[in-house]
Amino acid sequence: MPRPRTAVLAVLVIVLVLLALRLALPTLIERSVNARLAAMANYSGHVADVDVALWRGAYVLRDLRIDKRDSNLPVPMLVAPRVDIALAWRHLFRGSIVALVEFEQPVLHFVDGRGRDDSLTGAGEDWRQRLEELVPIRIDEVLVRDGEVVFHNFVSDPPVDLRAAAVNARLENLTNVRDEAGGRVADLQATALLFDSADLEAQARFDPIGRMETFSLALRVLSIDLTRINDLARAYANIDFESGNGEFVLELEAEDGSLSGYAKPLFQNLKIFSWRSDVVESEKNPFRIAWEAVVQGVTTLFRNQPADQFGTRIEISGRIDNPELGVFGAVIGVLRNAFVRALEPYFEGTHLPLRDDG
Repeated sequence: MPRPRTAVLAVLVIVLVLLALRLALPTLIERSVNARLAAMANYSGHVADVDVALWRGAYVLRDLRIDKRDSNLPVPMLVAPRVDIALAWRHLFRGSIVALVEFEQPVLHFVDGRGRDDSLTGAGEDWRQRLEELVPIRIDEVLVRDGEVVFHNFVSDPPVDLRAAAVNARLENLTNVRDEAGGRVADLQATALLFDSADLEAQARFDPIGRMETFSLALRVLSIDLTRINDLARAYANIDFESGNGEFVLELEAEDGSLSGYAKPLFQNLKIFSWRSDVVESEKNPFRIAWEAVVQGVTTLFRNQPADQFGTRIEISGRIDNPELGVFGAVIGVLRNAFVRALEPYFEGTHLPLRDDG
């Protein structure tokens, strides 16, 4: 057989093999992914389909769903219509082969139930390890676009359903390579809209490989319409809000499991008790009416009158698995807010690169 014809035949065979591999690749990846998702101990998962985009070194998981095993919960832990897993080209040009994982419109559910079986917290799995098993190369960055986080309590009175929408997050430097100082630091930046009214911003730094015993966290929620969390307040504190706005600021540092930090809950224009709505027009339990009246009286007495604000600063210390709240300091914080100077929803001492509020 002439040599040119042999060469053409060889090229044709290679092309056919590559074409067959390309056609089979989505099915092979789908089977591999579903096998790994089904092998989890406390949860089970499934993807409906897999698309492959060889031109950009990517594959896409369609309709990812993860449920808790052996439960009758009406919601899954996670659903994600699209998960894009691709080569990070900017790192490739620098000589590193790492992956970028992007979740589009994921919905993450948490459930507070009567016990462990009817609760949903994500505990019992190493989710970093599960994510790494779905990606054949090291993950350096994870993006969340237009996600949602939902908190449920189906057994409380009233039932609770609170949502964080428009969740956008970027998790960078998820590498197991130490930097020049010998440390491993990943960065998280996130924003969301809480309860259809409040803006949330958060930033964190942590060791992406360790046991999450060393980290920094700064979180702030602004412009909470308190009437939107009345189901939560009724179920967990036996009160409801007639009106009012709130802010919440949290800064935490952990070093080898030892915590330090503070929380600042602040409330403006707060109204909990109304004679008309709580007594004249309501069928509330008399004990609940009395409780709301007491809470309203205390918050009014210790309110900063010029700012119309009740709030405090709570010191946080102890260990991650056994945090301690500074009760005495919280009382002093109430008094300082009321009679010295109104607390403000600013970060105080974070070393994270957050916006300057000064």
